[in-house]
Amino acid sequence: MAATVRPGPLPPLLARYVFSWETMHTIIGGRSAIDLSHLRLSGGPEEAYRFLARYGFDLNIPSHAEDVERLRVEALGFLRGVLLPGMDDLTVPPELDTMPILDLLRLAAGEADRARPGTTAEAVEAYQLRMAWACSILRCMHTMAHAVNYFQNNFYREIRDRILNRFVEQVRTREDGSQYLHCSSFDVPLVRFEVKETKPLRSVTLKLLQKQENVAYDLFDHIGVRIIVPRPVDALFAVRALREEHTILYPNVKPTRSRNTLLDLEAYDTHVRGCLQKFQRGEQDEAATVAAIHAFEQKPEGSEQVEWNPYSSDKYRSIQFTLRQMIRFANPLYQRLEHAQAVARQHMAGPPLDEMLAALSLAQVDPEIQFFFPYEVQLMDIASYRAATDGRASYSEYKARQIASARRRVMPRVLELTGHTEELAGDDARAASDGGGARLPIPLKRTLAATGILPQATVDELRALFQRDMP
Repeated sequence: MAATVRPGPLPPLLARYVFSWETMHTIIGGRSAIDLSHLRLSGGPEEAYRFLARYGFDLNIPSHAEDVERLRVEALGFLRGVLLPGMDDLTVPPELDTMPILDLLRLAAGEADRARPGTTAEAVEAYQLRMAWACSILRCMHTMAHAVNYFQNNFYREIRDRILNRFVEQVRTREDGSQYLHCSSFDVPLVRFEVKETKPLRSVTLKLLQKQENVAYDLFDHIGVRIIVPRPVDALFAVRALREEHTILYPNVKPTRSRNTLLDLEAYDTHVRGCLQKFQRGEQDEAATVAAIHAFEQKPEGSEQVEWNPYSSDKYRSIQFTLRQMIRFANPLYQRLEHAQAVARQHMAGPPLDEMLAALSLAQVDPEIQFFFPYEVQLMDIASYRAATDGRASYSEYKARQIASARRRVMPRVLELTGHTEELAGDDARAASDGGGARLPIPLKRTLAATGILPQATVDELRALFQRDMP
């Protein structure tokens, strides 16, 4: 008996077994959302609106709509101002400058302005490129949305002062202008003491694009200090001085963020023991022993720094760690409500006063704001500092590697469609490590997911999708 052919869409009972495997990998497979080939929507403008509202932006609320528009403009600025310089043949289609956000979402999902039957291959390819640009804009918008930190934006000055004041109290200056790190039992000479200020939005976005998780919680250096000392051993004494004066508290160190590529600690400990034994045997005096200890410069073996940050040069040597400091300050809302209550008591009485005091109640408002805020401490000797600023590890080269990586991650389909295969092929293998860099997308076994349009689809397959009704 011949099998019955059943053309057309699957019945609902069977259709539910068809999965969008890319989004499943994003939710339960460790794949970042910005590494999806395209946005997953299939329900028209209504679903696009609901998707955006559940994301956190309800377009029926004017302030939310303004936030979305601000993000869209910033994303276009990031593409044109950071990722596209040097790529003279690439330009964002002008029509996307004014495209409403819901249309942009639908275009990125392959839902808007579908080609009609009989569409030429050239038209389909042009549509694919517009769709790829829409996805690139949304990837930037998503990253920028996560780059906004409430406490960072509203209380940066207070946070900065409370963190840095501890260091400022410990850094002393002599009459000749030289600086040192003061401790009750010893002082550590300083070559330089630097403060890392907050990053502008574009810098934060660029850094987040190196992260697998791609969220701002992974940024721990909104505020930081860099301490440059004469010799590598001085860096150890600087850490000890900071600990002994309780400028840093070791219980608040984030262990997974501690890195040491400056000094081999085990070899140093063996070296110190040998020097002290020579002193005890009378083979050298105290001054010679100190000089011998401070002359130690053996670096750790391996490439831990490269694995942690795949865009850093192996010449970059430092000790760095991240701490979380409890920040406390008076709640400005509580203070304003207290003032408003005092004014009401001066000018009102009876039931109106009671009603006003009830409206200005302090019952649900904490008098003090408190939270932990992360910051980074970095220590380097002068030789490592010079290598980081003048040699192969220069900041400009580091930034160029970051930009190239971000371009590949934000615009993979644009680069592919426009023939920039050398740009895609230039991805450094270190970026695929499990370290701080964004891992390469997890390969899927199926070239086409069950629904939607993937970059791997051929022109004929795309035309077939355009020519049939999609749910």
